Amino acid sequence: MLELSDIIRTKASSIEQKIYAKSSLIGISHGLEDMIVEFQLRSEIFVTFQKFEFFMVEFERYKILDDLCKKVYVFTRNIDFDIVKHFKNIVFIELDENDSMVHEWNIIINHLEHPAVFLSHEIFYSSPAKEDQFRKFNGFLSFSEDILTEALIVMKNKLSKYGITYNILNINHEKHDEDIMTKKMSFFINRTLSEIEDKSSQLITKNNLLENALNENEELTNEIIKRLCYAAEYRDDDSALHMARMSIYTSILYEMVETSPQKIKLMNYAALMHDIGKIGIPDSILLKPGKLTFEEFEIMKTHTTIGARILSNSKRDVIKMGYELALNHHEKWDGSGYPFGLKGRDIPLTARVVAIADVFDALSTARVYKKAFPIETCIEILKSQRNKHFDGELLDLFLNNIDKILRCKNTIDLKFNNSVNEDVFTLLFNNPMSYFIER
Repeated sequence: MLELSDIIRTKASSIEQKIYAKSSLIGISHGLEDMIVEFQLRSEIFVTFQKFEFFMVEFERYKILDDLCKKVYVFTRNIDFDIVKHFKNIVFIELDENDSMVHEWNIIINHLEHPAVFLSHEIFYSSPAKEDQFRKFNGFLSFSEDILTEALIVMKNKLSKYGITYNILNINHEKHDEDIMTKKMSFFINRTLSEIEDKSSQLITKNNLLENALNENEELTNEIIKRLCYAAEYRDDDSALHMARMSIYTSILYEMVETSPQKIKLMNYAALMHDIGKIGIPDSILLKPGKLTFEEFEIMKTHTTIGARILSNSKRDVIKMGYELALNHHEKWDGSGYPFGLKGRDIPLTARVVAIADVFDALSTARVYKKAFPIETCIEILKSQRNKHFDGELLDLFLNNIDKILRCKNTIDLKFNNSVNEDVFTLLFNNPMSYFIER
């Protein structure tokens, strides 16, 4: 049996056949319906809605058409017949789920002086668009009497399938008044273009609002991270520069192994939170200038789980990554780390990256309990821990780019040391990562 979609494939010229977005379909449908109302066309209409909820959006419009048209046939699914029982001239047909019209959006105007056939069939992609407004339809619009006749034959067979007898109306064909036709076509085209423009403007406005909301959301998240960093700095004067260097070192290494720009951006900020749990460590241990006792070190180790508790159960991706880093950055490749003794690739990639940057920064900078080691010594210590403390492949990448790391270290020290009016975190958050990284 011939389907409406077959007419598109066999009858539409390359000019008539187009790919429509949903907003265009709305504009064309409204233009045709408004033309009927504007010129009081006593016609029959056949309309396909993919869902009954889409009809309900047009409810008031179809109350007007119900009073004006000879008959309106509405095809859709999941009809609430109690809601529509007061319509006089509209016949509602509950579509079978297997009917091809389930995937169509059509409007057919049976008026022999002013016929119009708009047919479309949704295009299904392997990854369909999540946003309803971006759905695509293959279709065409025709004002041909011959196309109308073919469409009506299909509709007669379709109605018969659903137990409805339909006789194609023979409306007396009167001579066309070209001036009236020109006015009607002009009205339709201008009304349709206006509708599409309006829908496009609405979509642009919604996208702008969404973009603003996302930017505000990101700003709020960054503000939370910055305040956490201030809290950590308050406990330990060296923490600010250490966190800043960690953010930049880890970004350099992570960018070598991660292809997602979004994840790389998350690392910029998540790395700042890797030691946030030190907020919960007593000053007598955190700031002790000498070697920690066994008992003190056991307490120090709890900064991983304290940090994880601080950052747990967040819905924000950057906080989730911060949680992963805080908990796992002291795990070691050979399984001798803490808090869980994870081994090899059981340790998250992000934490393996941070482990290398963390140890390098600890070795190459002065701390309350030690002086900075020469860079040559730092490199030798790192090499000695290949496939012990560190993921060997990641360590090789880090050391192969050590010149870049060192240039970056010098740039960071210079920029932060010369920062008079801006604190470390304000400077870090107010500038792109490329500001600090030597390319």
